[in-house]
Amino acid sequence: MSYITLTCLIDLDTIINIMSDKIKRLAKNLSDLIPEQEELQGTYDLLVQLMHKQKDYFSHKSPEDVIKLLFYIWSYHKTHSFELGDEMLNKLGFALVFYTEGNQHKDYCDDCGGDGDNQCEHCDGTGSMECDDCDGSGDKPCDDCDGTGEIEDDGEMVTCPDCKGDEVVVCDNCGGDGNVECDYCNYGRQTCDTCDGNGEVETDDLDYNEYFIVTWNKMIKDRCEYTEGDTDITMSEYDFDKLRDRFVVLHFDPDRFAEFAEFVQENEVYCAYYDDNPKMQFTSDMKLKPTQGSVNAYLKR
Repeated sequence: MSYITLTCLIDLDTIINIMSDKIKRLAKNLSDLIPEQEELQGTYDLLVQLMHKQKDYFSHKSPEDVIKLLFYIWSYHKTHSFELGDEMLNKLGFALVFYTEGNQHKDYCDDCGGDGDNQCEHCDGTGSMECDDCDGSGDKPCDDCDGTGEIEDDGEMVTCPDCKGDEVVVCDNCGGDGNVECDYCNYGRQTCDTCDGNGEVETDDLDYNEYFIVTWNKMIKDRCEYTEGDTDITMSEYDFDKLRDRFVVLHFDPDRFAEFAEFVQENEVYCAYYDDNPKMQFTSDMKLKPTQGSVNAYLKR
């Protein structure tokens, strides 16, 4: 090995050690700002909150540095040293996993725009219609005099006492208004027939929960690596919940939906993507998510 090559290697090792020492010093300082938590997930959640408040500073850090900070803070809380953090960092694996409970995804109803009702077609949204009894005039021919204005009394024609000779009386159906309340709607709005007033309609897609996790547990790593992008089940939802203290959810998206392949079973966890050293990026709230691999791409395989 040449002197130049040896010098470069020594300098590189020195740089790596310096960078590592800086991360550890920062982790020690942050351990005073972040209260000790029972589980590593709590430490991550508090670290994310802090990073979001100090985004200008932490946005210059790499996602890999944040992962190191997380485990060094946890290590310092538990042991007042960084050996535990280094040990855990050497065992890490990252996975994008998901499961569905089989719920049909609901989307806004196009017919009502998500309102659940539409303008009444019968009254044009006014909530009232022309009175059929008086054709909208507000009065109708007097029944007592048959609209003549007079009645016979002892063989003589006299002014009708009911209409007082006007030949018409106030329409008792509309009270003289000429309009009556529309029988087909409620104040001009009709329940949408398409969505039955819910404002949403079911689609062919299924809702699912998506998790980007980091784990140091060998069993979880092995299962995720073995089933990555495959049709095999990684684990049950029950086991996933039971093992929550063996991994950290770096990013959680509960509002995902897609058309599922036939092999996907309800309440079973599948691994769409696994990597020991993935490329990551920050979300707007400073959480970490992968820049490659997606559930939708997995389902289309």
